[in-house]
Amino acid sequence: MFGNTALQIFSFMLIGSSLIFYIGWSIKYNAWTDVGLFSFVSVIFIFGVLGVILTRLNEKESQ
Repeated sequence: MFGNTALQIFSFMLIGSSLIFYIGWSIKYNAWTDVGLFSFVSVIFIFGVLGVILTRLNEKESQ
C-alpha cells in the first residue's frame, strides 16, 4: 500500500514539475512553441500520467 502511495505522489510531482518547467522556461525565453522544450516536457508529463494510471489500476486489482 505504501509503495503505491509513494509512486502516486512521485507521479503527481512529475506532472507538476513538467508543467512548472514548461511555463517557467517559456516565460523566461519566450519559447512557447520550442520543439526541444516540448519534447523534453512531454516525456516527463507522460511518465507522470502513466505512473498515476498504473497505481490506480494496481489499487483496483488489489481490492
